[in-house]
Amino acid sequence: MYPSELQKTLEQLTAVLLPAMFLYLLLEVGFLRFRRRALVVGEAGACGIGLVVAAVVTGLLSLFGLAAGVMVLATFGASLSPVEGTLAWPWWIYGWVVYEFFYWVQHWAAHKIRLLWCLHAPHHAPGSIHMLVGANHHFLESVFYFPIFLGFLPALFGVPPLVCVALNLLDVLWGSFLHISDRVVVQGRYGWLERFLQTPAHHRVHHGKNLLYMDTNYNSITVLWDRIFGTLQPLKDEEPVAYGITQEVNTASYADLHFGEFSRLWSDVGRADSWRDKLGYIFQPPGWKPGDRSGTVAAAKAAGLER
Repeated sequence: MYPSELQKTLEQLTAVLLPAMFLYLLLEVGFLRFRRRALVVGEAGACGIGLVVAAVVTGLLSLFGLAAGVMVLATFGASLSPVEGTLAWPWWIYGWVVYEFFYWVQHWAAHKIRLLWCLHAPHHAPGSIHMLVGANHHFLESVFYFPIFLGFLPALFGVPPLVCVALNLLDVLWGSFLHISDRVVVQGRYGWLERFLQTPAHHRVHHGKNLLYMDTNYNSITVLWDRIFGTLQPLKDEEPVAYGITQEVNTASYADLHFGEFSRLWSDVGRADSWRDKLGYIFQPPGWKPGDRSGTVAAAKAAGLER
């Protein structure tokens, strides 16, 4: 397939699949609200506001030429790359491996660097899981953060820009499916496929605040890099997922859901005695305090293993 043909195909698929995904989101929310009586209305409303705000901000920034999507940054990355990839099948395999690596890296960083966690926490804070939660991202994460890791960096390592875009489309679709409600697809397990692919069960683990489940299952499509880096955690029947985060958050409030972590970080930085401590609060993992790492997930897991 020629690049122009692939680009046209991707545009056509995007025009069909993304509206279809949004339609399903509405149907699922309606089903949970009126059929299952299981939708937390205030929380869902705050997530919905988050989705609308991200869409509006992205649209406004694009209107003024201030937003750069995956294709734009991938094209820029490719122009700086010493390697020029093609659309031949080996480059698709290579592209998938590289794309998944940078997805793992950005997702790991979002859990391990507090400033980035402030951007990512709105996605994790809700105490339930469904497609609207999956679509709830801080607008800064969507506009400035994802395109760098999912477009620019893979292309800099030789992944053709159109391959980046195709993989990103697959990532959006499959990643959204991973958030399907546990009241719609109860088990979320898919047998032997779980050895290779992320499944709803895997991703429900990722959204858990159970200590065993925290900071695991970072990939979006496969489990390749989770296996390599030791962050793969299957769902255990004896430990149901408790959704949300350990920080107390009013998930029915858009302001607290999307900016509460920034407010708490600002307070911690303001109270810090030195610039080293200020930077520590910004770049160390959530739960870190000067001279005390016991509040971090890594320290809590290590302490649990020692008992």
